[in-house]
Amino acid sequence: MKIINYILRIIVGLVFILSGIAKLFPIEPFEIVFVDLGVANWLTAPFLARFIIAAELFLGLSILFNVWLKNKIYYTTQASLIIFTVYLIYLLITKGNTADCGCFGSFLSLSPIASILKNGVLFGLMVFINKKNTSREIGTKKWLPLLFVVIAFVSTFLLNRVGLHNIQGIAVNKPIDFSELPPLYKTNQKVDFSKGKKVVAFLSYQCEHCINATSKLVLLDREQKINNLYLVIGSKKEKGLLEFLEKTKPNFPFIWMNDDTFFKYSGGRLPAIIYMEDGVMKKKWYGELFDVDDIGNYFIHE
Repeated sequence: MKIINYILRIIVGLVFILSGIAKLFPIEPFEIVFVDLGVANWLTAPFLARFIIAAELFLGLSILFNVWLKNKIYYTTQASLIIFTVYLIYLLITKGNTADCGCFGSFLSLSPIASILKNGVLFGLMVFINKKNTSREIGTKKWLPLLFVVIAFVSTFLLNRVGLHNIQGIAVNKPIDFSELPPLYKTNQKVDFSKGKKVVAFLSYQCEHCINATSKLVLLDREQKINNLYLVIGSKKEKGLLEFLEKTKPNFPFIWMNDDTFFKYSGGRLPAIIYMEDGVMKKKWYGELFDVDDIGNYFIHE
């Protein structure tokens, strides 16, 4: 029985550690969850996401090395499983069972129901481990919890540092010709970029930052419908385009470009987002650390 308890404790500890590490790369989808729930904004979400990942690593290390802090680790772990299960139920109700819970980041996709079952199994294993665990020798070493806190938090914030997510767009104010861009996908409808106020986002299907940027734009659109945003998606094959659309689920008009002229328009750094008025580029954002709120000022809402 002691061996079974030992094995189960290792399994549970490693699940928590793997879950934390998997969410760290990339971390942006996990950050978006907190903005979507309304518990953080674009500036605080990166810190909250890393704090939770670090806490997950701390719990995993404590369980793995049999450190319980007079059962505080046990109760904290069970409470965290309950809290995340409540979130999964909310996700199941609002988005259905086809949504990815994000519990293991991009490493492993799990539906809400599968993740609820996983949490139930972990909860049961923790009850079993707590009842059968009589060995507390390691837990008496008071320096171990402090060491685990340092390892968890320092590694989380160093391995994937918080960037400056409020980088403002660059003022450009120069004419730009988008007349040669293809028509909207599967239509013959050409967009006249020489008239009106428009935001154009250049995205590559295999660019992780482009996927994250699109997810942020989708979230903004969900909060308040945007009607002057156009996506230009670069992909050599239509399969890549469809994969991008499946991951991000945008509801914006978009253009598909399947040749190298895509980079002529987008430049060398992606994602590239342009605000233009009557054919004149007024402002440009690029890279993964653009200011979401700054871009939001240039959207026209219904």
